[in-house]
Amino acid sequence: MMKSKFLLALTFFCLNTNAAFLDEIQVYDGEINAPGEFGIELHVNTTVRGNSSPEFEGQRTSQSGTRLTPEFTYGLSKTVELGFYLPTIYTPGYGYELAGYKPRLKWLPIQADENSPWSLGVNFEYSDLKWGMELPRKGLESRFIIGWENSKWSLAFNPILSIAFSDGQDRTPNFYYGARSIYKLDSALSGIGLEYYQGVGPINSFPVNNSQAKQVFAIFESKAERGFMNNFDLHFGVGFGWDSADTFTLKLILTPKLN
Repeated sequence: MMKSKFLLALTFFCLNTNAAFLDEIQVYDGEINAPGEFGIELHVNTTVRGNSSPEFEGQRTSQSGTRLTPEFTYGLSKTVELGFYLPTIYTPGYGYELAGYKPRLKWLPIQADENSPWSLGVNFEYSDLKWGMELPRKGLESRFIIGWENSKWSLAFNPILSIAFSDGQDRTPNFYYGARSIYKLDSALSGIGLEYYQGVGPINSFPVNNSQAKQVFAIFESKAERGFMNNFDLHFGVGFGWDSADTFTLKLILTPKLN
């Protein structure tokens, strides 16, 4: 019964925004806050070599830009987590700015445990950004979560659909995806791996030339409980892109341990 309700919800909520403003570069897996648990993540990424030609008037291009985004989370129940992003950006031409806000809701009805390695769910995210960040400024994202994990490997895949709510944009949902593979080191307290992101296009007319943005990241994660890193979890990535993606991007996610 739970699985049938889950599949029905996935079919009904196929919506999202275009991923142009790179405040968060992350593949979602089976992690979720416990009921009543508060959490904070700090997302930082910077484009060393990327797009320097604006596609519309006033656009903050990614070249030499740095995005810093605190994310606040709360476990509403065993299967539902609330989140709220406050994305900020620094660019040489405009300085430091608050980019807007993004509330989200994660639903994870199937979670990995000792009996099954699978996690399945979906994350809904609404974005309202100021002019110059991306077009459309307002939209809804549905990021589906497929995770698999054992003692040595953690795998995750996120098919993502998006729809615009503003600026006279086409309302046809767009599709893109992210995938991640991590090999665990040091008794599963740290790991190394790869992430891959690719745009595909509008669901009613996928481009045949496969020229959408593509990025691959070499990543390192640490959940060490000793030394100077015992107060936070760390995720670091070095990304390389081609076609219309930024060529060279660095990203960092810090998660303070509040308990």
